[in-house]
Amino acid sequence: MRHNLKRRKGRRLKRHEHLVTLATMPSGPNATIPSATSPAPPKVPALDNTFGAIQLGTFVGLIVYGITLHQYYRYVRSYPGDSRVLKGLVLVIVLLETWTTVLSMHTCYYYLTTNYFHPEALENGVWSLNLLPVSSAVVMLAAQSFFARRVWILGRGFRPLVVVVSVLCVAEFAFFAAASTEAFTQYSFAKFSHYTWLVSTGFTLAMAADWVLMFVLIYILHSNRTGFQSTDSMIDLMILYTVNTGVLTGIVDLLSVIFAFYAPQHLIYIALGIVGKKLYATTLLAALNSRNSLKTHGQKKSPYGYSMSREPVSTRNGHRIGSTSSDEASPAVFQLQVVGSGGRPSAGSAPDYKAKEDNLHDVV
Repeated sequence: MRHNLKRRKGRRLKRHEHLVTLATMPSGPNATIPSATSPAPPKVPALDNTFGAIQLGTFVGLIVYGITLHQYYRYVRSYPGDSRVLKGLVLVIVLLETWTTVLSMHTCYYYLTTNYFHPEALENGVWSLNLLPVSSAVVMLAAQSFFARRVWILGRGFRPLVVVVSVLCVAEFAFFAAASTEAFTQYSFAKFSHYTWLVSTGFTLAMAADWVLMFVLIYILHSNRTGFQSTDSMIDLMILYTVNTGVLTGIVDLLSVIFAFYAPQHLIYIALGIVGKKLYATTLLAALNSRNSLKTHGQKKSPYGYSMSREPVSTRNGHRIGSTSSDEASPAVFQLQVVGSGGRPSAGSAPDYKAKEDNLHDVV
């Protein structure tokens, strides 16, 4: 009797397990029945410091790209009289920025959408990612050539340094081009990790060129103070523009060098490179668009806290000579005469001031 009860319970249990199996099996015309020999799905590695970093870099790069487009719109509207060469340089940089933005977006879509469940594809490079170094180097070279031209025009005594900077920029482009070539040759990230020194060297050369240009521009502007408050205040503002355009790119390049050298297995240096490269176009357009604001701030209060009001030259019988009301004030004029030996320029005459001011705003 007991034996029959056990047999009945066993049959009920097997029938229940069979019903559960049928309920959990996939249904439909394309459904496949899993077998005991089917392989387990591959485990997807953590992507936080690899393609997740590239995605974050692309997001930040898109924000900077939007700022660049806004700066380009302002430039086209505000400076229609610029030379064709300068307009062409700005247009080429904006087009290259668009191209590199497409490359970084395609990289994210390829790895995180198209091959989201194919971990084997995450081990190899893709053409868009491989083209990023050389494409970014072209943008950096174009922007650096503009700032090198500023130093060439402003300081005759610093032209040998401009030649040195030019050599650094060409070498920088060569290292990034070699990195792109090796990326196509060494198909996997594991093999390319032995060639990340090309990227770190390129960023090092770019950082060196940026810092040399920044310090030379600061020295040239600081050594040409005339003693007039409006002139010196405008030079102070120009120094702030120079520092802002040089320090930010230098910091990002330094971080890219550190991560490419000490963590080549991660892709954080690529994310920093995406952001840093886009800063070059933004700083270039910011420098070009600052020309009108420099003229305006030459006779108004600077947003940085410097007094930009014009001071009288002298007084006679208690009345100020040369002072005007804020509504009738003419643009501040000054002389910018660069002396190769570091000597101070002479005060000069008012017509000379006006001529040098126009030349300065053409250079900025």
